[in-house]
Amino acid sequence: MKKIFSILSFISIMTFGTLKAQNVEDVLDVKSFNFQGTDYHLGWGAHNSQQCIQEYFPKGQVPESYTDMFTISVFTNIDSKVTPEIAAAAKEAELAARKEKTKDVLGWDVMVNDDINEACIDFVCVAEKNNEVEVLEYDAHRYRMIQVDGKPALQLLFYSKRAYREDVTKMKDNLKETRLKVLNDITNFNVNCNVKLK
Repeated sequence: MKKIFSILSFISIMTFGTLKAQNVEDVLDVKSFNFQGTDYHLGWGAHNSQQCIQEYFPKGQVPESYTDMFTISVFTNIDSKVTPEIAAAAKEAELAARKEKTKDVLGWDVMVNDDINEACIDFVCVAEKNNEVEVLEYDAHRYRMIQVDGKPALQLLFYSKRAYREDVTKMKDNLKETRLKVLNDITNFNVNCNVKLK
């Protein structure tokens, strides 16, 4: 158990560690793609020699006020014990702590597919002001193993959908349908990354 918690800590650290924003340098060789019938374009990125994160948005959307975002992250310097299931467990532990502390996480679900060594976790969170929901956010994370320079690496494919103020009720009413479609689409989505970390 102690070993598992050290791995979870490692994943949390590497996810939020020493990344610095770059001038949208494409180190994954993925400038754009289509997801759910929408074209996404690289809008933000950060990386170091062992990990990277790139965020993609539909035309006209920006990180500060997006309604749809797709993120691709790759972690190359991983512990040999790290698996997609462990990565999803790390995210679940983070959400549980956040729900206890800030009360802004409404719930989550973890799905593991041992047959293909992948795991997903999806969750809903909110931002409130004066006891009213200002932002409703639905996120789906898919963890899978890939090869980078002949070595195993962890890839995270992450879709996020937000509604603001007057659009919150509509998104909430459609959340069940949205969730089923997103989970189906993200688990069947493939993107080839030519990782060039330096």
